[in-house]
Amino acid sequence: MKQLGCSTMLYRNFSLEQALAGIRQAGGYAIELCARSSTTGQIAHLDLNRHDDVDGHYQKVKQAITAHGLKVESIAISGQQISQPAGLKRLIEASCQLKTDTVVVSSGGISNSEESFLQFVDKVNQASTALAREQIRLSVKPRMGRAVHDVATAKQLMAEVDADWVGLNFDATHIYRSHPDADPVQALTELQPHIFTVRMRDHRLSREPKVGAVGTQIPGNGVLDLAGLTSIIKQMPNISVAILEIVGIHKLPNLNFDTVQEIVTTSISYLKPLLWEYVATPMTTII
Repeated sequence: MKQLGCSTMLYRNFSLEQALAGIRQAGGYAIELCARSSTTGQIAHLDLNRHDDVDGHYQKVKQAITAHGLKVESIAISGQQISQPAGLKRLIEASCQLKTDTVVVSSGGISNSEESFLQFVDKVNQASTALAREQIRLSVKPRMGRAVHDVATAKQLMAEVDADWVGLNFDATHIYRSHPDADPVQALTELQPHIFTVRMRDHRLSREPKVGAVGTQIPGNGVLDLAGLTSIIKQMPNISVAILEIVGIHKLPNLNFDTVQEIVTTSISYLKPLLWEYVATPMTTII
């Protein structure tokens, strides 16, 4: 049985307290804690840019998560935050205080450029060396249009890093858009040994680079073989939780908390039966 969680990024227009309450109410077990800074006014639920009462902030975040009965699956950061020494230091301090052993970042660089790929690999290796000293893993998401974006470049990345401390954050929607014939289920099978974390959402039929509208990312509203993906995820011994991640919610017109909550609740309700294993007995069903 695998548990389900949600990225607090879906609630970035709302407070951490609201995000945690919403995720728990929707049936979530864990969170990806968003520490990415925003240029458009969204909330960083873990603020790594604070200059006052830093330890107090980390402890308040930790206490709030514990109070809602949730676990931190990972901390989500941006490429700039791992490439700047000061930002990396704050990330390590926060991870240690929150007792979180995984941080996730999307691939940087640009696709189809060997120079850009090597620069990104160098950035990953420098960051992971510092993180590994504190027993923290770095999970890198192959991302459409970036240096690491498909199965081939993901494998290429893994050949250049310390696989004990660097792995992949698998998001089928980016693999789906990486090539007209890309098969996310086959990709998951091939990349499985390198995967540290997984992200769940659906996608529209189009494979154009831009991600689809929020509605088509809600599991069950797109064309991805989520049953095929989850059947593999359920057998992955190093994965205990899958995290819901839907982008673009902050751009919805007349956005309110109930809208976000409906998206999260609908998504988790759809995914939960796919990730939970049911064993029938003469008397009942055991989960």
